[in-house]
Amino acid sequence: MPDVPPTPEVPPESESESESAGFPGIHALAGRGTPLSRDAYLAHFREEYPHSPLIDKLEVRQDFREPGYAPWEAAQRGDWAEALSLAESERPALAGQYEQAHARGARLRRVRFVELPPSDYLLWEMSILRLRAELGEEIRVHVMEHGRGVARTEQAYVEQPDIDIDRSDSRSADPAPDGRFVGGQAEDGLPGLQHPPPAHMPELVVLGTTALYELRYTPEGDLDGAVRHTGRELIGACRRDIEQLLADGEELLSFHDRVTAPLLAARAGRDADHEQ
Repeated sequence: MPDVPPTPEVPPESESESESAGFPGIHALAGRGTPLSRDAYLAHFREEYPHSPLIDKLEVRQDFREPGYAPWEAAQRGDWAEALSLAESERPALAGQYEQAHARGARLRRVRFVELPPSDYLLWEMSILRLRAELGEEIRVHVMEHGRGVARTEQAYVEQPDIDIDRSDSRSADPAPDGRFVGGQAEDGLPGLQHPPPAHMPELVVLGTTALYELRYTPEGDLDGAVRHTGRELIGACRRDIEQLLADGEELLSFHDRVTAPLLAARAGRDADHEQ
């Protein structure tokens, strides 16, 4: 179907508002761009991806749906041992994709915001992101606070993987003087930003300098289209924001080994115990 006409440009936010968001390029996306249907976005992506030397992705949502994808379907059923086995079976196909990308000189980078305790989707996704990181994608993690005490929540959840933590408590810790939400003490050593992202922190895909896409999802987590941006200055500003997030985040494999791998192992082991 034809693209929807561009939405009118809106005046940029004041300098103080942009600075307060911390990510001026991403903040400037609001109200701009060309809305696309799901099919139109996928058509653009498939055409542009093979020619993009640098592909960046920003992931903020904690829940998505991937119906028809066997590893996700297994996790949805609660069969975590099968989900992990099926995820590992994806390695050859993913390796082929990365080999093709590397052969044409393309770099793939990703920033993943993680809320603790992790959602079931996020926990499952880490099994796939681990493969991607091992195959050469540059992935960095930023921890978002959910409730009080990020460091304490992380430690408790790793030590007690079956703990029932109320995810409905969305209170934030009080910010430190520099605006960082630390939750615990700085010496707890949690990597990355310890404050929630700005209100307008969308899911992003950036393809070279050609196009930037704000992905749109249904409330249930199904891809529902995108907003396309082609202004080079805007794309450059957003990429600088993403590069700052990459520089400040924790390497995915380090985070996974410390936090999500033990949780996945506990769930897979619990499934095995139930089968005996």
